[in-house]
Amino acid sequence: MDQIRVTRSFVAADALAEVINDEYNLDKAVTCKLFSKMLRTQDNDHYQVRVGDTKYVARVYQHGAHLGRKEDDYRYEIDWLNFLREKGISVSYPIQRADGEYLGKLNAPEGTRYYALFSFAEGQPMSATDEDQLYIMGSEMAHIHVVSNDFQSQYKRQPMDLKFLVDRPIQQIQKFWRNKKDEKLNILLNSADLAVDDLQEILNNSDETEDGWGPIGGDFHNVNTHFKGDQPTFFNFDLCGPGWRAYDIATFLLNTDLLHKSSTLSEAFFAGYYSVRQLSNNEHEAITPLLTIRRVWLTGTFSVVDGIVGHTFIAPL
Repeated sequence: MDQIRVTRSFVAADALAEVINDEYNLDKAVTCKLFSKMLRTQDNDHYQVRVGDTKYVARVYQHGAHLGRKEDDYRYEIDWLNFLREKGISVSYPIQRADGEYLGKLNAPEGTRYYALFSFAEGQPMSATDEDQLYIMGSEMAHIHVVSNDFQSQYKRQPMDLKFLVDRPIQQIQKFWRNKKDEKLNILLNSADLAVDDLQEILNNSDETEDGWGPIGGDFHNVNTHFKGDQPTFFNFDLCGPGWRAYDIATFLLNTDLLHKSSTLSEAFFAGYYSVRQLSNNEHEAITPLLTIRRVWLTGTFSVVDGIVGHTFIAPL
């Protein structure tokens, strides 16, 4: 065998620094360090990049087979971030390369891996127990939803529809679940079916929400939001794309475990959201089944067998 197949590689930090030096118009020599906390099979690889006193973050996307990503998916993300920045939203934005592009390619052992350089999000992670920050978080999320109604891109991004959120994860779970008659598997499958039925019934009634579907972050989280004073900066939009706005809310509630904390905290978040965008009855009711659907998606995403963590790393039911 001339070359053995590789499923997951890590680009050497000094090699990536050389690439960035060559492909970006940066004034000083570049240094790179890999963020070790990101070393999980389902994550992209992130590097802290320094150019003098200025910090950036380089993201080397996983080989596209992981989430079925194609070049257009990455270009959509970059287009949306540039759009949000133009609209005054504080996001970690892509840095333009010397050739005028934003997306680069690396020839990795497992195949082509795309990469991009982003501005650094200053500040500290959002506190999920700070009412003021939760209010701002809600209002800014709603602001992103509202302004994104005008977003257009020539690139197509994989939508976060039921095929992406439920069908594919269920196939992944069933593929690697050893005991197909396990009661826990049946609970998960039945929960997914009920959530899908509830969601379709809610979304297909007469109380239609005109802008209930559109570009969303897909993974709003307190650790993906840094506050500097009262100003939040959002980053890590790898799971963005067309989806239900209510899914963004459900994801944030689940990521922060907000529904299991004091009700005043979730009320602060919703008050902030409602100050910018009113949720329809449909959307509000859809949050509950979307919480279940998010859990199903997480379980499927963590059900991996061909990666550095092996086959036992599965999200809790």
